[in-house]
Amino acid sequence: CLFLSIMRKLFILLAFFPAFIFAQENFGYFSRSKAVESLPQFKKATEEYEALKGRCQEEIERNEQELTRMYVAYLEGQRTFPEPILRKRQNELQQMVDNSVLFRDQLKLWLAEARDSLYQPSYKAVDDALRTVCEAWSFDYAIDTDIAAYRYINPQKGVDITDAVIKVAMNPDMPVTTLFKSNIPACAEDTEQPVSSTAD
Repeated sequence: CLFLSIMRKLFILLAFFPAFIFAQENFGYFSRSKAVESLPQFKKATEEYEALKGRCQEEIERNEQELTRMYVAYLEGQRTFPEPILRKRQNELQQMVDNSVLFRDQLKLWLAEARDSLYQPSYKAVDDALRTVCEAWSFDYAIDTDIAAYRYINPQKGVDITDAVIKVAMNPDMPVTTLFKSNIPACAEDTEQPVSSTAD
């Protein structure tokens, strides 16, 4: 029957179509964290962040010392204070405890925002560099190997572009022609061992 013959051919075509699509995939893979941490601006941002964190810790410790001083003074005088003074000191101490907790929480929030602000330029530089590399090499997509979703990447299908991304992130004005695949080892065909992503 002609209809059955056509349907059989269509079924065979559909069965092999996904495999054909997968075979044509052209992609790169890279470690985003390695790329970001390689940038001089990231190292400078880390130094600034650590300095801010140190100052915040000093403020927290100074606040705790003042709270401890008030509490010790309260304990030493609670047996001799008149009732109105005692209640006043209790209220002052409780207010200072509440303010101390609020101060610590606000300081942590501010520090987190400062950290994001300091590191954001480095992440943007890497993301921009990634886009440049992928467009230069006509990649369909790029895999971040820091994400444990990928346990194995076939080196004959993809290209490790970590070093290229770092190079472009450090030199965003470099000529795009220097990124052509002809200037790097092609698609890892010379690589004998398979490439694994981040381990557990």
